[in-house]
Amino acid sequence: TTPYIKSLPIHNSLRARLLYIMNPEKTSERTLVTGLNLETDVDTAMQQLAMTYERYSRKKFNAKPPTKGDKPVKAFHLIQSFAHCECSAEEAHAIGIEWVRKAFGDDFQAMVCTHTDKDHIHNHVLLCPYSLSGKKFNSKWKTLWDIRHASDGICREHGIGIMEQLRARPNHEPNSMSYGEWLHRRLGDSWKERIRVRLDMLVESASLLDELLSTLEGQGYTVKRGKFISVKAPEQGRAIRLKTLGARYEESRLARRIEKSIAKRQPPKSPDEIIDDVMQEYSYETRKLKFAKEVQDDLENLSQQLNIINSEQITSIGEVEGKLSAVRKKISEIENSIKAGEIEAFQIEQYSDMLVKFRQQERDYQSIADTYNESSSGDYISRMVSEVKARMSEQEKDKLRHLQEQKYEVYIPTNDRYMDYVEHRAVPTAAEYGKVSEGNWYDAEGESIYQRLQSIYDTNKSIYVGFVIKVEGRAFMVDKKGFKELPDFDKPAVKKQVQAEPKRTKPRR
Repeated sequence: TTPYIKSLPIHNSLRARLLYIMNPEKTSERTLVTGLNLETDVDTAMQQLAMTYERYSRKKFNAKPPTKGDKPVKAFHLIQSFAHCECSAEEAHAIGIEWVRKAFGDDFQAMVCTHTDKDHIHNHVLLCPYSLSGKKFNSKWKTLWDIRHASDGICREHGIGIMEQLRARPNHEPNSMSYGEWLHRRLGDSWKERIRVRLDMLVESASLLDELLSTLEGQGYTVKRGKFISVKAPEQGRAIRLKTLGARYEESRLARRIEKSIAKRQPPKSPDEIIDDVMQEYSYETRKLKFAKEVQDDLENLSQQLNIINSEQITSIGEVEGKLSAVRKKISEIENSIKAGEIEAFQIEQYSDMLVKFRQQERDYQSIADTYNESSSGDYISRMVSEVKARMSEQEKDKLRHLQEQKYEVYIPTNDRYMDYVEHRAVPTAAEYGKVSEGNWYDAEGESIYQRLQSIYDTNKSIYVGFVIKVEGRAFMVDKKGFKELPDFDKPAVKKQVQAEPKRTKPRR
């Protein structure tokens, strides 16, 4: 099969298995974790899995397994492994989600987690044996063949697994990795790995393959165009063909990756979107304003209403009435189920908690609707937002303009050695780095500077450990443990002079 598929039944220790596959250190702080019909909180996911299992298996989820005979399967642990450099972590995660939906359907509960702690990227999938409609998955030769076939088809659509086709050609040239190349790659000083990192970075900003190659030449690389494209890094002995870097770096794959990157890039924010963001950022100040002249309610109640409107992105009173109707319907359904005895005893507590939550939402939505009805004609929410925009102080407008103009800069080591801070023999300086890109500091999310740096690192896949990000005259190195500030980054490097050791004289007698 194209990616390696493995299926493991889970008889017990389901919580431990969930904690393992959702490990933040393996899943980029859980950014590569997706629940299908499941919450990504471990405790909530366990409750949801237990409810589905007990409903259709007619067995207690926490029952002690029998000492003899087959043990009941409470979940399946599926592993989908990709070859080294076959795809990115984000693409592997998307393939895993698409694979589960195609192989099992949309009504199965599954947790899809992509691990990046190994040389090869791989997906861990924890699957409930029963669907929400009661369909059971039995792991046997035929079903395993079906899910492997589904995985192969999806991977081919993404251009993965093409190496098998290339090897089958009569004119195929072997492209295996020597031990020396493997060792250099492990040590981080492989020419091929440096070129891969540089190409990965440029794919995120290029519009065409020719533009990527031209940018590469502008950064000191030698590019030879012809039947096959070859690249040579500065100080490298000889050029190497792109196809020798791996399937992801062939000309056709690079062009396709650029197209995908363009599709994912967010368009620039409109003035209204920027104003809305500023309103949220300065929500504490805006809550102090009186949003509608006709409303005589207390400030605390208005602040709470605005918080709900902002967090749920409500834009009209019609949406409030729709949400109020939907939550009342949920309350009615749960109450009727309890009265009819359709809910088992062990589920009563969970459904009672859900009722408390829904009733609080009902009160919140009703409060907003009452405020609207007490006000004069016109949409209260629209007038409230307009009032906030109209009353933005000049100080806030100045700060907005400053944020719009403020940029951050990304620097890369000129020697292409991407090392952690502790691995440097001396404090890094700007003389050892070159600027490669910049961005709008305002687009970074977070309150503190370190949260914004983390946002830049998470959203920009072309930034690696060892890069330096500069903002407002401060420089920060991307470190495995976070970000290390470099106070003397812009100061010229000063060679340390070794002081001559004073001559020793014999002591007087």
